[in-house]
Amino acid sequence: MMKKNLFRGAVYALLLPLLVSCSDDSDFTPIQSGPFKLVSHTLEGVKVNELILKGDMIFAATEDGVYGRQVNSPDIRFITMGLKGKNIRDIHPFTVSEVLASEVTFSSEGNQIQLYRTGNAGTDWEEYETNFGDSLADADGLGDFEPVPSQPNHLYASGNRVVAKSTDKGKTWEPVWGEWGMAGTADMILKVNPKKPDEIWAGGQGNIENGFLVRVTGNEETGYWDDLVPNPTVVKELVFDRENPQTMYVGWEGALTKTVDNGVTWTTLIDRVETKDFYFGIGISTQDPNIVFAGKWLKGGVSQPLEISYSKDKGETWESHSFPHITNGGILDLKVIRQGNLDRIFVGLDKGGIVELQFELDQ
Repeated sequence: MMKKNLFRGAVYALLLPLLVSCSDDSDFTPIQSGPFKLVSHTLEGVKVNELILKGDMIFAATEDGVYGRQVNSPDIRFITMGLKGKNIRDIHPFTVSEVLASEVTFSSEGNQIQLYRTGNAGTDWEEYETNFGDSLADADGLGDFEPVPSQPNHLYASGNRVVAKSTDKGKTWEPVWGEWGMAGTADMILKVNPKKPDEIWAGGQGNIENGFLVRVTGNEETGYWDDLVPNPTVVKELVFDRENPQTMYVGWEGALTKTVDNGVTWTTLIDRVETKDFYFGIGISTQDPNIVFAGKWLKGGVSQPLEISYSKDKGETWESHSFPHITNGGILDLKVIRQGNLDRIFVGLDKGGIVELQFELDQ
């Protein structure tokens, strides 16, 4: 069990006007590249691990705590919500005020996990007691939260090579696939089929850099793939088609793949095995389900411009556009929302903060 410790933020309200992003974009000049318009760039220099949408809020789990902003506010800055200096791997907002956050510390001695909870939008945080990992916190780093449709107190989460479920807002956990303490990476990706809440998809990497994808239905493994992309590889993103839950896009190290029949057959849409591009960012247009967005990341700490690709035919053909002035442009997450006739694409970058791109269908 984890020792409870309260993080006070009593001066939060007084400091709110000062607790802003690392850059003030009030005078930002939009930049056009093909059909994409770059309209904001905030938190420059910060690594963004995950972007999460909830209601009218977008949250960012970063290496420097939790940030948030209202998506329809004219103020585009992300405000710190606390846990500064902590590497927050993922968060789950039960509401816009009640948020669970996972800190994972990686070291040669093992992965250390700590959960935090706020009930007042970050004014106070407390260490959250949990049995995740079954007292083997050095072996299972909580890498991804995934909500359970229509069950607001239920939650899935991933460990090294385990998928666990909680029915009490993350206090107690029970594995539904795998076991605590198994060898593998601590950043497995989870997604629940939006039309089949008892069907979970998860992907990651084993202890010999072998990438895998698994389907779990009713707590039973009903599909397992470890040969879709040449090893070494790892799954980095899973996204369901907006219209057909039998169709799913999977981002890997070295490829972007797709199934249209729930895993019976697979197609490689983008092959980057030679260059080892990691596809963390995948999104579906809110205007046209045939339009797919994809963003990549290059490992090794190399400088890379922001580049985003899109397809008008569900991944058959692709066109790419870049913003070379953003040199920390490796994409780690991507979320799409609709505003009028625009797709607003929020992109989390590796040491590059958060950018918003706007995509017009008729461009």
